[in-house]
Amino acid sequence: MSPVIVHVPDGGSGTVSAALHEPASAAGTTPLLALTHGAGGNRDTPGLVSLAESLAERGVRSLRFNLPAAEAGRRRPDRPGRATACVAAVVDWAAQEYGGPLFLGGRSFGGRMASLLLADETAETRGRVAGLVLLAYPLKPPGKAEIPLERMEHLPRVGVPTLFVSGGRDPFAPPALLNPVVAAARGEVRWIAGGDHGFRVPKAVLAETGRTAADVVAEIAGTVAAFVAATAARGPTGVG
Repeated sequence: MSPVIVHVPDGGSGTVSAALHEPASAAGTTPLLALTHGAGGNRDTPGLVSLAESLAERGVRSLRFNLPAAEAGRRRPDRPGRATACVAAVVDWAAQEYGGPLFLGGRSFGGRMASLLLADETAETRGRVAGLVLLAYPLKPPGKAEIPLERMEHLPRVGVPTLFVSGGRDPFAPPALLNPVVAAARGEVRWIAGGDHGFRVPKAVLAETGRTAADVVAEIAGTVAAFVAATAARGPTGVG
């Protein structure tokens, strides 16, 4: 099914657009994953579109939404305070519109903004979210040896089950650096073998492993769908 375009509050005085993907068997209790994009991207980033389509096939409702800068057509991302206000407003809207378990996530910058919001122990939004999905989390800028504190110190305070999905060749989050951070945050990580920051796997690596690009998309979607299903089945347990 084609997604339905909706307009949701942006945390200020306006709205941002979002694409809602409904599974064929959607019901009131169907989980919803609200996903936003990376810096310089938007809700139509190809990887988000293919993920949302694959999640719908697996029974997960998803909402791909713009952050305010992307909605205005700007390449420069929003400041964190503006971005997190928008994420909070989208979560509040989704919680009112849908009765099933609500998950939050995003790609790269968008995931980092979602994690900052949920790490704020005073945020009312935190109690509305069942779990967090971080796609290609940007632990550090490429070429830098050290991890900026603002990229990791908040993660143990997120307070909900967290899934990291990262490429094994991602220069933003090498396994040797990300694995200890995931452990400290009491999260879980799925490594996409050969994947870069956009989960692109070289053709030679695909050939060696007998995979296709479609298989990589299916692996990511299957991992996210399994996390959503397992977390929703456990109920609101939190992690802290």
